[in-house]
Amino acid sequence: MGLDESERGKVQRFESGDPGRAALLRFAYEVDETRGHPSDDAFGSLRDAGYTDEQTLEIIAHVALTTYSNYMNDSIGTELDIPVVEPVQGS
Repeated sequence: MGLDESERGKVQRFESGDPGRAALLRFAYEVDETRGHPSDDAFGSLRDAGYTDEQTLEIIAHVALTTYSNYMNDSIGTELDIPVVEPVQGS
């Protein structure tokens, strides 16, 4: 994606200088926080940003897969084989 440090910090807070990316991040955050029950307003905001129903389903699927993967790895204590990413200053 080629994000600079400032944008990486925003993304870690589910924000972005890009309106489309910001809408996606807010929606993904709501899917996660509501355990898969985003509001009608969240769906509407994503549509208003130009995302299709197919793309919306992909976002939900990605959140679900990441959540599942995190639960599995946390429960069995998987050792990371990738570098840990520390929060960017201000996140």
